Amino acid sequence: MGERSRSPETEADAAKLSLQELNGWIAHAEFRASHLKLSASLKKSAMKRLVWLEAQRERVHGVPAPDRGRF
Repeated sequence: MGERSRSPETEADAAKLSLQELNGWIAHAEFRASHLKLSASLKKSAMKRLVWLEAQRERVHGVPAPDRGRF
């Protein structure tokens, strides 16, 4: 079986990342949520992941998360 993604999945994982690494994961999630052709359910989970990553960045590094409203 292949390796799992090294993306952060818990608050502890996110706390270990530098701001630059976290910004990279956020950019990847934002690209996936807004530029790829996905089904509605995949788009929703991509947006939830993006919002979660931005919240972790705000919690760990103090960078304010944008208000994305409901998704």
